[in-house]
Amino acid sequence: MDFFEVITSRSSIRAFLPRPVEKGLLEKILQAAGRSPSYMNTQPWEIFVVTGQKKEELAVELFAASARGIPPRPDFPFPEFWPETLQNRLQTHRFRRLAALGIDLGDREQIEAVHRRNFKFFDAPCVVFIGMEESLTAWSLFDLGLFVHGFLMALHAADLGGCPQAALAAYPALVRQKLGIAENIKIVLGVSLGYPDPQAPINNYKSQRINVNDFVRWHD
Repeated sequence: MDFFEVITSRSSIRAFLPRPVEKGLLEKILQAAGRSPSYMNTQPWEIFVVTGQKKEELAVELFAASARGIPPRPDFPFPEFWPETLQNRLQTHRFRRLAALGIDLGDREQIEAVHRRNFKFFDAPCVVFIGMEESLTAWSLFDLGLFVHGFLMALHAADLGGCPQAALAAYPALVRQKLGIAENIKIVLGVSLGYPDPQAPINNYKSQRINVNDFVRWHD
């Protein structure tokens, strides 16, 4: 795939084959993502790769925390509201994605079950957590966004798939404790990844994008 095909054909993957991701391939992908630009070349990203038994144990604990109704305590607060235009996009995307799964929009129990699959990493063989040192500013948070974008593009170019998940930042203290991460490292999000399952209906879902002239203002 050329660059433009990679960027336009990528989508979030939420169903994976049980095939493990080769460590050498993941190292190559992470090395490429590490070329992402950052403020004064500070490269503030802290990356934690979780597979195997440790991943399974973490999934059990995160899922249990959600199922017990423990309130999320993210290091970076989740949005409480959106401007109307963005809220409309969010709602449309949510409804379309649930419909692609065959979920009744009035069935709250089914919708909750779908949400909690986040904490099982969508049964992916690998999950990567992205964090940064707590003293850093929004500029470094922006740099982490650049890293994650590069990481997702590199995954797709390598015939893998990934899904960036804010939900995986809901219980950062649990993640730090389970993985032995220092308290001064704040968890921004997680990315579940692996080889996409081509038979899963959800992987055929494509989110809508607005037209370039809806978000670009030209000044001559």
